[in-house]
Formats: sequence, C-alpha cells, structure tokens
Amino acid sequence: MALLEMRDICKSFSGVYANDHMNLTVEKGEIHALLGENGAGKTTLVNILFGIYAPDSGSISWKGQPVSFSSPRDAIAAGIGMVQQHFSLVRRMTVLDNIILNLRENRFVLDRKTARARVLQLADKYGLKVDPDAMVCDLSVGEQQRVEILKALYRDVELLILDEPTGVLTPQETAQFFDVLRVLRQEGYGIIIITHRMSEIMAISDRVTILRDGKQVAVLQTNQTTPDELSRHMIGRELKECYDMDQPAGQQVLLELEGVSLPARRRGHALHDINLQLHRGEILGIAGVEGNGQKELAELIVGIQKATHGSIALEGVPMRGCSVRQRYEQGVVYISEDRLQDSLVVDMDITDNLMLREYCRPPYAKKGLLNRRAMIQAARMLMERFQVRASGVSGESTAVRLLSGGNQQKLIVAREVNEQAKVVVASQPTRGLDIGATEFVRERLVEQRNQGKGVILISADLEEIMALSDRVAVMFDGRVVGILSRKEATVEQIGLLMGGIAQEKKGCHDAQ
Repeated sequence: MALLEMRDICKSFSGVYANDHMNLTVEKGEIHALLGENGAGKTTLVNILFGIYAPDSGSISWKGQPVSFSSPRDAIAAGIGMVQQHFSLVRRMTVLDNIILNLRENRFVLDRKTARARVLQLADKYGLKVDPDAMVCDLSVGEQQRVEILKALYRDVELLILDEPTGVLTPQETAQFFDVLRVLRQEGYGIIIITHRMSEIMAISDRVTILRDGKQVAVLQTNQTTPDELSRHMIGRELKECYDMDQPAGQQVLLELEGVSLPARRRGHALHDINLQLHRGEILGIAGVEGNGQKELAELIVGIQKATHGSIALEGVPMRGCSVRQRYEQGVVYISEDRLQDSLVVDMDITDNLMLREYCRPPYAKKGLLNRRAMIQAARMLMERFQVRASGVSGESTAVRLLSGGNQQKLIVAREVNEQAKVVVASQPTRGLDIGATEFVRERLVEQRNQGKGVILISADLEEIMALSDRVAVMFDGRVVGILSRKEATVEQIGLLMGGIAQEKKGCHDAQ
C-alpha cells in the first residue's frame, strides 16, 4: 500500500491549468523527486496536498484512506510536513520556540524542559545539529533549514515535502543535507523533493515524476535514467554540454583591483588585500563557500560598499568616489544574488522594473516628464529578446511578484546586460532557476564574454564555475587564496582552496 496517492488532480487559475490531471504516488522509505521548469505545476501540486489550495477535481489517498485537507493544520495533523522554499521561521525567537510554536499541547502548560530534551534527541538521531537556545536570526541558512526539518519531525510527520531545499545551500551544506535525507529514508519516511538540479536528482532520489506545462509527462526510476533523458522530458530537448567560447580570453586588462580591503561590518564579512585583474573577453569565476566575502566583493565593484584601502580601476581609470549610478554609466552592471531584495520592486510592473536604470534618460524622459509609450515599447522588445513570459495580453503591465523565479531573473538580465555594459558582475545568477532558465542565463553571460566584455561570475555551483570560467579565483576568509586557469581548475583543487588549504606552488598563480 502506497503512503500517498494523488489521482487526476486538476487546478486552474483564471482559466489556465496549473495542474491538468496530475498523478503522484509516494511509498514509505522513498525519496521521490518532482522535476519541471518554473511554472510546470510542481509547487501547486504539493500546495494542494498540504491543504494550501483545494483541487478543482481529483482525489488524494493517504495511507490507503481518502482525505481532503482544508488547511496545513489538517495536513500536519495527518502526518504530512512541508519545508517551503522561503522559510517560515520567526527570526526574533529561539530555535526551541520556533519548533514548539502553535502546538496544541502547549495551550495551557508549556513544558520547555521536556520539549528541549526531545529537540536535542531528534537533532542527535538525524544529524541535525543546532542549538535550541540560539536566535534564528543568528543562524546560517543551512542551520535554519535544519530547524524547519526538526519542526516537522517534532510533529511526528511521516511524509516530508521539501520545496527547492538546496537552492540557498552551499555544496558542503547540500552534502550534509543529503546525509540527513538518507537517514530519514532508512527510518521509513516518505520524502518529496522539488529541485531543478539534475545532479541532485541522480544523487538522492529513488524515482522522478516529471512535469511540463501543468501535465505529468513521465515517471522514471532514477537508477534507470540519465540527465539527458530527464532534460528531454522536462524541456523537450537536450541541454548543452558545453558553451561556445569562440575565442581565447583577451590579454587587455579591463578591471583591476589592487590591495582592496574592507573591515567587517554588521551581517557582513571583511575583505583583506584583494588583488584581481579581469581581462576583456574573459569570464573570471569566483568560487568559495558562501560567507567568505563574495557578496562584499561584488558590492565593492559596483559601488554599493566603499573600500577602506586599495583601488579599483576600469580601463585604467580609478573609480574611487564613483556612485552606483556613475559606475553603471561607465559600464559596470550587476546581477545580484538576492533578486527580490536587491534587484526588483516586486509590486511594480515589468515595464517599471525594466526601466529602473534608464527612466531618466531620453527617449524615456524629457524635461522631467516620463514617456510611458516609449517605456512600454522598449519593455516589450526586451521581453521578447530575453524570453520573459507573463500572462495576459498586456504582459508588460504584470506585477513582478506574479512572475516565476526564472522569469524574474530573465527580467534582471534583460535590464542589466545591455550594449553599454563593459563589466558584468553576476552573483549567483542561476540560483533557484530551472534547467531551461539556467541555460538561457549562462548563454547570455557567454555571449557577453564573446563580445569582448568582462564577466565576474560568483557562484556556489562548482559545475557552473568550471563550465563557464576562463580562470577561477577562490576566496577563503575574505582573501583570494588562489587563481587557477581553466585547465588547472578541478573540483578537488578548488575544494581544497575553498577549505582554506594552501595551494601547492606548482599549481598556483599570483592574483594577476
């Protein structure tokens, strides 16, 4: 008897089917992956299971009995837990308080001692190391995810739904997380994992259900399939194995950082004596475990933060004292790692977001007045060129918050990667994107490189770094600890540098 069966599930929004007669079966002790592009219907399907949405039609069977959950509380009471892509923790409360928050048995008597002991027992049993007395706001993203899983296990769930669980984790945290999932599988838990990453599906899942355009297109045994087969089902074609680097990287220095340092600030990291050169026609990859100064480096280059020591020069001209806008006008553009926080105004429409950099210039403005017609026309052209998909006849008027993550990222790329760009600083540009959107963004970066521009690619995805970079600079503790050529850059060599282990002299380049 299957742990979960969902049959012929249908759900539409404004007449458009998000789920069209979908089926899903999960066994006890199984890790079942849901694979599909952004907008394929994965999250809608699990939201129906978890009681967030009601299906238009279809049936759900839980442990052999028909069920209908009207709220997440009903689903949790039945034994189904869900860790969403964006965590639902109260940041100004402790780990323990978050775990026991809103439990029915706590209504009259709150036994913290017993609750704390149980949390520690669960943490030890499943390898979810976390301090029950720590404030959530002081935890890393990986630690917060452990709290979310402990929160579900504390409620005695039997099925755990994980929506894009590795999208914000480092490679090391992902490996630790998979160890936890394997232990849970051995204990008999059913697990549904939504992910875009082929390597993760092949590494952790038992079966894969593939969705496309709201329909189920295949159910495969993981050990009997390949990434190529998965991608064919998912997007209707095979992915590129390599990108068209049509010429060697140039030798002319485009951007140079000399002795750049930055003191540690609240919620930030210090940088120490950074020396880097970016050449024309080059992608310079920046690798490292997150939290070692990569974000600060990106913000220094684009002007959000100011260096206390050292200099940054573009084409030999120092940029000290230049604002973010002035650097943009000189050709330095930025794809931020946090698109919702740093790059988009989600309640504004697509047109306004695309014009955030250019609204004050002709033909979009004249004598202080905005030319809305010109802005809309430009937005439509950019949406077509960069394949930004939005529902409705006037897609350019769609609020950005209604777009999928992939379309939001394409919108940012459309705005930043323009003809005037000389240096593209791309920080985690494909995080959380499906494989189709990931390929599209990577192709645009390579396109910039082939046009003779410089790209600084900051990524926690070593596969991405190695596939796209002409050279790889590795950061550890706010320092550049080694720079490798494309030929020298192996996973093992980069991994050693990421862990702070010094590079052997024979494989080491200086920062120039």
